[in-house]
Parts: sequence; structure tokens; C-alpha cells
Amino acid sequence: MHHKNLLKQHADIIVTSVEDMAQFSDVTIRKACKFYGISKDWYYAQKRKIMCSTSLFKKCYRQYPNQLTLKEVTDIEFLVKDSENSRKPITTIYYDAIRKNLIGCGITTFRKYANALGYVKQKPIRAKAKKGFKTSYVFEWLHIDITNVETIKDGVQKVAFVKDNFSSGLLHYKSISAKAGSLFIKELLKETFEKYNLYNHTKDIYILSDGGSENKGEVLSWVKHINAPPVVKKIIAMTDEFPFSNAMSEITHSIYKSEFMGGKHSEDQASHLTSLDTFMEYYNHHRYPCRLYGKTPIEIIKGQDIDKSMFSEILKQAKVNRLDANRSFNECSAKIGCNR
Repeated sequence: MHHKNLLKQHADIIVTSVEDMAQFSDVTIRKACKFYGISKDWYYAQKRKIMCSTSLFKKCYRQYPNQLTLKEVTDIEFLVKDSENSRKPITTIYYDAIRKNLIGCGITTFRKYANALGYVKQKPIRAKAKKGFKTSYVFEWLHIDITNVETIKDGVQKVAFVKDNFSSGLLHYKSISAKAGSLFIKELLKETFEKYNLYNHTKDIYILSDGGSENKGEVLSWVKHINAPPVVKKIIAMTDEFPFSNAMSEITHSIYKSEFMGGKHSEDQASHLTSLDTFMEYYNHHRYPCRLYGKTPIEIIKGQDIDKSMFSEILKQAKVNRLDANRSFNECSAKIGCNR
């Protein structure tokens, strides 16, 4: 077994040496193989397994034409090393690139090459998401929660987002430097309902929060007196009525602080509010949750369907182009193998 492992580890050197001996000593390949203690069948089997130093995974482009072309690998490397992508999740980098026609491979292949090229996303400190649930339409479940955000000059700001579960989109936000009580949350929800005309929504709406006092009082009174077509119900997470967590809100806070802000703090209240506006634009228009298969949250909010086959034609054509390019590849730096 040890002998076989040694042969496998040094196969490219042995094959090259056999070829050199046959070429310069005027002996047959069979005799050269005998000298090295290998069979002719082993020699030709290893010769077919060309180790190409040009390929990222050391596979000959002509023998393995399904692998990404040299240009595709270079394009992925550029995306991976772009400083603007350093804090973005790999799904967002992928879908942004394929929508811009910069790449033409599946997300699993993209992730494989990106990891091999050194992609390492910064891992934010976040609470472990507990089990969740599935929704059926936009505005069915609205998540809300408050988080504290530090500023350099103006101290702690209280921020709350309203997040739609189905689209993963952020519908609205409010920020305040004073105490964020139930009146603050009620006003945020009222503005959200007015912004999206939810008083005339025809399907049921559930508002999910934790059991803090800011989510009771004025909020419960407002929900109770809503006179609108849909049934609007306020739900408390992690209770007998609803045993799931409100992890969607917690994850949003983490994305804002870690992925978007990079752990840095705004200078003052004014720049803090500007950062929230920019974050809403980034999150809804330029971030691609894996569950949406290349659509943005705002596209789903506006009525587009989630389409798992959205890029199927692009990927099919890219595969055809890739096979043609790799089968005619002529830049191999390997000493053995490719017939030119």
C-alpha cells in the first residue's frame, strides 16, 4: 500500500522521467517502464491524468472541459478579492454577478472556486437562530424588534426595523435617542401600514415581536382598534401560542452592524440616520438572500415570483461556451499531456 501511495504522489515525475529516458536513450516506453518498476498500462493511465499547473484544481482543460475556463476563474478571483465584497455573503456576490452577466456557473460551483481562491467572509457575532416557520405571501408575517446602536458623539440610538418574512425585505425603520417605548413601536407600525396600504390588504397579517413592554401597551391598543379588511393579530414569540423565535429581527440587526457597518460606529445622529437609509437601499435592492434564488427582497415585495430556474438558460449557454473553450485550450504549461 505504501508503494502504491508513493507512485501516486510522484506519478507526474515518473511519467516525465519515463518519457525522457525513452526519448534520449533510444529505448522503448515498455523498457523504460520496466526500469522504473512500473507497468506500461500504469504509465499510460497516469499520462492520461494530466496535472495542469494552469488549472486551479490541476486538471487538464482538454480532458476535463466541464471545469471553469481560465477566464471564468479569473473573474471569480476578481470578485473574491474586491474589497467591496469583503463583508458580503457569498450568495449576494454570486447573484449580483450572474445578474450582471459577469459569471455563468451554478452557485455550488461558484462557492467551490471562491473558497479555493481564498474567500473568507467575516463571521459576525450573532445569536444562534432557533427553529423557524414558513410563510405563504408578502405581509403575512411582520417581524419587529429594537436594537441599540452606538454613535461616537451622540451616544446610543434605539433602532427598530419592520421586516417581512416571505420576502426577507425591510419595510420600514425608526430610530430614536430617547426611550423607545410602545408609542415608538406603534408609530413605526402605523407608518408601515400607511406606506404599503396595509389597511386595505385582503389577507391576514401577523405582527411578531418579543415580550418586551415596548411591544405591548400602545401597540396592542392600536392593533385592537384597526378597522380594516385584514385580520391583524399581534403575536409574542417563544410562547405557548407561538413556540418559534423572532430570529429574523435578530439577524437583521447583526447584518446591519457586522456586514454593513463592519463593526464601526456612525459619527453622530445625523450620519447614523444616513447610514440607515443607505442600509435599507442595500438590503432591499442589492442583497440576495439564498431563499429568493437571485431576486432581491424589493422585487418580491413588488409582486415578482420566486423563480428557482431564473438563470437556467444563462447556465446552459455558459456550459456550451465553456466546453468549446476548454476543448480548444492551448495555454497548458504541463510538460506532458496535451497534444497541440
